[in-house]
Amino acid sequence: MITCANGAMTLRDAPSNTRTQLIESACRLFAAHGYAGASISSIAKELGLSKQALLHHFGSKNALYSLAVEQAAAAVLQLLFDAMEDDHPPEDQLAAFFASYQRLLSVKPAAGQLVLRELLDNALTTQEGGAFATLLESLVATVQATERWQGAGAAGALAVVTQLLGAASLMSSAESSLSAKFGSATVTKAQSHTAEISAELVSGILRG
Repeated sequence: MITCANGAMTLRDAPSNTRTQLIESACRLFAAHGYAGASISSIAKELGLSKQALLHHFGSKNALYSLAVEQAAAAVLQLLFDAMEDDHPPEDQLAAFFASYQRLLSVKPAAGQLVLRELLDNALTTQEGGAFATLLESLVATVQATERWQGAGAAGALAVVTQLLGAASLMSSAESSLSAKFGSATVTKAQSHTAEISAELVSGILRG
């Protein structure tokens, strides 16, 4: 950790991986509390920064949120690109993507949670280009390429994408709430079924 004389952390001369780690931490906070629920003061405190240092190095809460969303979306987008490397039908590519997405949610839930948060909150001030927009556009285009949905247009494909992303992300996003109502042991057992259920859901919606 890099510290100032007063012990507060600074990013001056910090390696790029330190900045990445800070953005990942911000991603977890925004995923847990949403854009409105995560104040710049609370973010700075959790990151081990002074509020002034955070604003100095990231500019604003909006800028930090944009970086966090883009980093989360980029991780999810890479899964789609990986699935599209094989010359398989789009149905198989999407099935592979959602299987990988479920695995990502099990080890790095904040990425999927923040993507879902942004879909609900629409808090990004700029959405042209970038990983978040590319992720949605690429998913819609891939769904449109499937045999079942190629005639449904962008609207039909968008409906498929939002339903599948929401269904895949909901369990991890609602873990705290569900654990409070049903207990953590029950939720853990429920999570063990999500990959199988997601695979069946994806297949049923894409192939009919």
